[in-house]
Amino acid sequence: MHAHLVIGLQGAVLTAKERRWLREQPPRGVILFARNIESPEQVRALLAEVCDCTGKEIWAVIDEEGGRVNRIPWSPFNQRKSAAAFGELYQSDPAAAMRAVYEDAHETGLALRSFGFTHNCAPVLDVFHAGGHEIIGERAYAFDSRVVAELGAACMQGLQAAGIAAVGKHFPGHGRANADSHVEVPLVTAGLDTLLTEAEPFHALIRQGLTHVMTAHVIYADVEEQLATFSSFWLREVLGRRFGFAGHIWSDDLCMKGAGGDVVQAAERALSAGCDVLLLCEPAAVRSIYEA
Repeated sequence: MHAHLVIGLQGAVLTAKERRWLREQPPRGVILFARNIESPEQVRALLAEVCDCTGKEIWAVIDEEGGRVNRIPWSPFNQRKSAAAFGELYQSDPAAAMRAVYEDAHETGLALRSFGFTHNCAPVLDVFHAGGHEIIGERAYAFDSRVVAELGAACMQGLQAAGIAAVGKHFPGHGRANADSHVEVPLVTAGLDTLLTEAEPFHALIRQGLTHVMTAHVIYADVEEQLATFSSFWLREVLGRRFGFAGHIWSDDLCMKGAGGDVVQAAERALSAGCDVLLLCEPAAVRSIYEA
């Protein structure tokens, strides 16, 4: 299982246990958060030490969406607009909005690449819903799936041009969800046809070269009574067969309460359903997996 993991680290330097895990059972990658970031030099040193321990290149991941999802506290990262701000610009000037998203993602990608990062968990491809929980809110580009697809594609292309892989999220769509999956299990009540229409941004980007998709810890009750992350219907049938996706399927963070609380069981269920990248962001959960 370790070869499928993308793990969170405890602090700004590796602990002795983390060095041992990285040497003896290397994960697929590591993901950094604000707790791991102090300065450009420190980030470069941390990611270099990770590779020294593993003896090979592994993924170095971050969540830099822009707006309120910002981990690095210096420019250009802490001055970026929210997705919704680009969506507003699109209403008056679509070409300018797409150009602005591309340039923003490209600048961000170049900066990330300079530190040693390989992947960014963006773009958000969820369609905004006024009645949905605010956990998505301004992180979504628009309430129109076509606009989300166009701006999301510009973000993906900007990152890719900078040498950073884009991870589109949260499949099949978190915008309608009635709760924050960090703290409880969200529910969506909408028919399959509606959900497939709102998942079209994923389909559109897959056709344009998206190779990483992250799941939603959401139950789509009119379709089935389990999380999309644990659903072979959503991951193998819809994402794989209908949308033609042959890339990497990432679970959202399995430490979230929405995934059930038992990270070992959650990891096994996600892997069985079709995820091949298992995201574990909290150090305590990483420890429980490595010691299981």
